[in-house]
Amino acid sequence: MKFKLPLLLLAIACLTMGAAAPVRLTPVKIAEGVYMMQHSGGSGNATVVFTNDGVVVFDFAIDSADQTLAFIRKSTDKKVKYLITSHSAGDHATGSMHFRDDKPIWIGTKNQIHDFQMQELKDFNERKNSTDPRFAAYKLGDLGQPDIGIEAPTTIYLGGLTFQITPEGRGHSTGDLTVYIPQKRVMLMGDLLDTEIHLGQGESGEIFYSNVKGWIQILDNIMTRHLPVDTYIPGHGPAHIGRGVKDLEEQKRYFVVMRDEVAKMIAAGKSLEQIEKEFKIPQEFAHYTRPERLRNFYKLFYNQLMETGY
Repeated sequence: MKFKLPLLLLAIACLTMGAAAPVRLTPVKIAEGVYMMQHSGGSGNATVVFTNDGVVVFDFAIDSADQTLAFIRKSTDKKVKYLITSHSAGDHATGSMHFRDDKPIWIGTKNQIHDFQMQELKDFNERKNSTDPRFAAYKLGDLGQPDIGIEAPTTIYLGGLTFQITPEGRGHSTGDLTVYIPQKRVMLMGDLLDTEIHLGQGESGEIFYSNVKGWIQILDNIMTRHLPVDTYIPGHGPAHIGRGVKDLEEQKRYFVVMRDEVAKMIAAGKSLEQIEKEFKIPQEFAHYTRPERLRNFYKLFYNQLMETGY
């Protein structure tokens, strides 16, 4: 199948945050017919998978999903058949209204549906009713929610491709979801994998719910499957094409190293407040961006260590 790929990188201005640069998504080719829409500001990435029978979109933020749709329209005349969300956070799952003309089936986890109703909906509606120009996109429609909420591994087939959708359990969110496409040797990770950026604690409607211990276990579970994956596509940060399982190993090591540094400070009698002020990022992760996102993780590590000792 041939696609009418744009000659220039897609750069459609969207909402602005004060004097900040507009949100931009840049399509990055991961494999034939698979593109990660990389977020310019380190927020949520999206993934587009083209098939002969239609398009699958993985994750879509309200302030940038129009750019994802524009890229699709320039690349193919096929409709979006499936939307899949990794979790319910606003930067991954609030832009479904942009695809409504195609009437796709939206697949998430049962936990996501709960989080939409109990947390995300209130936050979404407050922004929709706001006069703040930063939230203008929220007036385009309602939040919506997945048509199908899965609790067990589920497989869909489209255009000769297999999409193995797996609820991974509680790690970054209350119910993270991954998608493995064996024919393309890629796995879509959502926020279970961030690259070259400090991790943000999972949040939906100002409810924080990341679980570091569970997150590490999920990474272990995925690695023990020994899947033939060339590229794990991150929820935030750049894709390391062809790096394979080393990305997951680095993500796990990040957790272990950061946890151990917090443990040393606890052993030295430091309080949480002192840890937040005095923590020094280990050299191997000094190149990671957005260190301000660490504040909530200090609390996660501290409370986990105080409660369990590891």
